[in-house]
Amino acid sequence: MQSSRTRLICRAHNRFTPSIVLWQHFVAPNPPILNNQQRLSSSATGTTGASQGRATDNGLTLDPHETSSLQQFESEIAASEDITLRPAPTIRKTPTARGHWFETKVEASIAKNVRTKYDSRQASLNASEELLASARAAFELSSDYEGIVVQPMASRKAIKESSLPWCLKDEERTMSGIDRLAIEIERFYEFARPTRYENVARKHVIKQVQSHVRQFLPDHVLEVFGSERTGIPLAMSDIDFRLIWRSRVTDPAQAKLPPTRSERSEAMKDLRELYWTNLRRHKAYLLPKLRYARYPLISMQDRQSGLDVQIVLSNDTSISRVIMHDYMEQYPYLRPVYYVVKTMFDVRGLSDVFRGGFGSYSLFMMIVASVRHKPNPRNDTAGALINFLSFWRDFDTRKQGISIEPPEFFDKDSDLFITDEVKSKIKAGTVNDLPSYMLSLRDPADETNNLGRRGIAIKHVQATFSLLLRRLRADMKANQRPSLLCPLVGHSYMLDYERRGRLQDYGRKVMRQTQAGLAVKAKAIRDAEDKETTEKEAMDKETMGMAVEQEMKEEEETLRLAREERDREWQRLAKARDERLRLKAESLSLLEHGEATANILDIPAVEEDASTKTMGAQDEGQSRPNQPAEVTIESKSS
Repeated sequence: MQSSRTRLICRAHNRFTPSIVLWQHFVAPNPPILNNQQRLSSSATGTTGASQGRATDNGLTLDPHETSSLQQFESEIAASEDITLRPAPTIRKTPTARGHWFETKVEASIAKNVRTKYDSRQASLNASEELLASARAAFELSSDYEGIVVQPMASRKAIKESSLPWCLKDEERTMSGIDRLAIEIERFYEFARPTRYENVARKHVIKQVQSHVRQFLPDHVLEVFGSERTGIPLAMSDIDFRLIWRSRVTDPAQAKLPPTRSERSEAMKDLRELYWTNLRRHKAYLLPKLRYARYPLISMQDRQSGLDVQIVLSNDTSISRVIMHDYMEQYPYLRPVYYVVKTMFDVRGLSDVFRGGFGSYSLFMMIVASVRHKPNPRNDTAGALINFLSFWRDFDTRKQGISIEPPEFFDKDSDLFITDEVKSKIKAGTVNDLPSYMLSLRDPADETNNLGRRGIAIKHVQATFSLLLRRLRADMKANQRPSLLCPLVGHSYMLDYERRGRLQDYGRKVMRQTQAGLAVKAKAIRDAEDKETTEKEAMDKETMGMAVEQEMKEEEETLRLAREERDREWQRLAKARDERLRLKAESLSLLEHGEATANILDIPAVEEDASTKTMGAQDEGQSRPNQPAEVTIESKSS
């Protein structure tokens, strides 16, 4: 059956076909999919050309002119590809009072969590500074303040508590809580002390600083002291140097004497020149700063290792060093407990002496004082740590001072151990006395040195001890927590993670360089055939050996003199204590005798205050002028 209408076919070479209409309507306005449509059109064109003169699926017949028109249109589109396409429109995210604008709620929630985490970390970093600043403001106004618990600083990255390196495994947690605590303290001590590469890096920094100062001040010596000298440094502890004259080093007896006023002035001049002309712009150090304190110092940071360095005009510390070594021999668990306590103060920002915290030496002596005055029956690390927290939490700093040698308490008002010069200044009003809440801890190496005079944050420390002790006892009783030490020192792992990694990398680098230098030197020695060179090297070795031996002898002589000085000082303190006790006993016996006589004769006791007796005599003389004479006669007659 044929159609009643005849199909009209345009025979023009550029006729307007329906496919061109669809192309202009759907494809041309969307340039990004132009290439795909071109490929489709090209394939369709090829198919059309191949089926020229044949009917399609719809029964339509394609003409060669139609194919040529499509090819012409495609060539025009291809020529327009060189035109730069305009970028797709974007939404501008304008920040408002509530923050940046986000397209989805998921993005907004993620951004909010990130911001909250960042703000909490910044708040934890600034919390201790704000608390110490408030305590110092109260101290300068001679007013009191409220002790607040100081929280540890938060790190940028978190770690599971069970992944801490000093934690016990699940199968090892069957023991009691106190035994677990003792093992964790020992493991934390092994973790916190410097590793092999960290020790290499620390020793290299020591030699580097000594070399730089020697070039500028050849007549001076930088002597290492502090925790590095006593053998209790943490991996990231500061390295302390004492700047002294070379002549003092050669004479151990003179080295332990305090410098004169002229020597202090000359040393301060040398320290200023060292800072302004050498260290202030030295490329090996960051943030150098000259601080004017009781002992002036230069503080800076080594650029490559990240270790903090201090050059101090300090007095000789050999007696303190000997005393610390003796205590560590007497109490072997002091060293691990010190590492825990020092880290506990570090992560809370309470170990900065310049802001009112407690330094390493003061913390060590606080541990010794708690052990000497209130020994724990366990006599181990766990007992010493719990005893330390409970002792200083309950210690009344307002009424009592504490002495280590001899171990005794004393009345802060009646038994002042400051020098006579400071006492006269306090009476004259030129120097303010310390507030009553400040800690009075007598230095066993110097009875006139109060180790608590810089610890303005003592009330914050006691409040923190109270919370930590309560939490530690609860965790030991439950015995379910992965790490019992986590509330005390857990944040230290991530806070020092990057710095310790950097220090270890630097130590590896130094060790590789040292080994390479030794290999070259060994090869040179093996290849050397000259006899004079060999003899010279032998002489150098002998000279070096003699120098080391001489240095060891000087160190032994210094320690011997320090021990003798310590023994004499302690004997003097013991005699002074015995004398005070004798005078106190005599006064008590005299007072008892006076009271007995007063009961018999009906007269005042003999131990009345002089001002009270004078005022009493004046008052009685005004009211009853004849009674004093009668009392005198009566006393004589009796």
